[in-house]
Amino acid sequence: MSSSDNQERTERWRRLLSDTRVGSGPRSSQAEDAHRQLDERNDYSRDYDRIVFSSEFRCLHDKTQVFPLSTSDYTRTRLTHSIEASCVGRSLGHQAGLGLKLQGVELDPSHLGTIVAAACLAHDIGNPPFGHSGEAAIQHWVGQRLSRPGEGTKSPFATEAEWRDLCDFEGNAQGFRILNRLQSRERRGGLRYTAATLGAMSKYPRPSVLPGSRQKTKGVVSEKKFGYFQDDVDLALEAYRATDLREREPGVFSRHPLAFLVEAADDICYAVIDLEDSAKLGLVSMERACQLLESVLPEPTVRKPPRHLETRMAQARARAIGKLIPKCVEAFVEHAHDLEAGRTETSLTALKPDVRAQLEEITDFTREHGYWSERVLQIESAGFKTLGGLLDMFALSVVAESPNAEEKKLRQLLPMECFQRPEFAASDEAAPRPLRRDEAIQRLTPYQRLLCVTDYITGLSDSRAVELYQRLSGIQLPT
Repeated sequence: MSSSDNQERTERWRRLLSDTRVGSGPRSSQAEDAHRQLDERNDYSRDYDRIVFSSEFRCLHDKTQVFPLSTSDYTRTRLTHSIEASCVGRSLGHQAGLGLKLQGVELDPSHLGTIVAAACLAHDIGNPPFGHSGEAAIQHWVGQRLSRPGEGTKSPFATEAEWRDLCDFEGNAQGFRILNRLQSRERRGGLRYTAATLGAMSKYPRPSVLPGSRQKTKGVVSEKKFGYFQDDVDLALEAYRATDLREREPGVFSRHPLAFLVEAADDICYAVIDLEDSAKLGLVSMERACQLLESVLPEPTVRKPPRHLETRMAQARARAIGKLIPKCVEAFVEHAHDLEAGRTETSLTALKPDVRAQLEEITDFTREHGYWSERVLQIESAGFKTLGGLLDMFALSVVAESPNAEEKKLRQLLPMECFQRPEFAASDEAAPRPLRRDEAIQRLTPYQRLLCVTDYITGLSDSRAVELYQRLSGIQLPT
């Protein structure tokens, strides 16, 4: 490859690794610059640390990965899953960076490792209680209880896109919102993460309604779901344009190359770790789980497995992950040019047929025997009613123009910070008295009020959501 091609790719990666902090103004003051000189961390490491110290990240310790409200000390939660995915992501990013350097791209591989690790930490931060079942519960409630614009009774939504944001509620979009709006709510951009980290965590950089209300394109992985709400469109465009992602249509972008590595880390952990958890809980045979993991990219000469099944499982899990990482890196490096240009619309695991087949075999087995076990389905059904019940109470109370006595009490239970927005920060600070809750609600559109409620409910842990629903329903009174 010519030196001019290498220079062009190096410049391309310089933009993809933009350390611009989304939502911030011009670079910092002299005092801040002096402080930064004493801090040896780079901007991507600061992103990582900000996620770790956020309350939303801590809350993942009691949010469902696969097995809700598990009494086992061993079973993973969203927190442990995110940490493990971050470890895998760091290896993927660093090794991919080394591969790019061998192709003549000038960059620091450790930066790619840190960005992917940070994005993996945050990839599930927007999940509501009870995981994907919680997403379905919100979608179902909105579809049943709130009319779309122009249909039936008065709709709280001004546009089709606002309605779709909640009718198709998406944890990925909520995750973007948490990082850019719900942390440090009084200022634009929240904690102001780098554009590179936000790009890497955005698997679906598009709005809920595609241009012209067209249907999503089958087989285009970046259009499978959506990644930001209408309320956050300005911040999303700022983040994606700062990294110079390919904007195929207005507001619709191709993925950041590092988002494929984040997805691969999630895919690897989702398949391997969930199978291990299913075996530990006795939902599948430990022997069969070990055999499935040992079949991942088998070696020509296989050592005799340990007799103790716990040891055998641990070794099989580590070996499977250790084999899958270089395979995904290989796919990334082989398709690097297309990834950089925004032309790839296939996951890295799918680019390797042998990897895809084996991961599908594992996930299909776990889904049948683990995800669909009787206990899991019972708790997910209860979670469905829990979130629907909380939405019945809180969502209807905030959109009511003349709330009744019960709705007024429910409004008081929502934290005042739910209604804080950066555009009101200056006037609130200058006001002669603190703003009353009803005043804070009244200045928001009905759509924004509903987002305040979904912000609150998605921020609850599984246990807290159940407890709150039981108390407000009179099933269990406060002690």
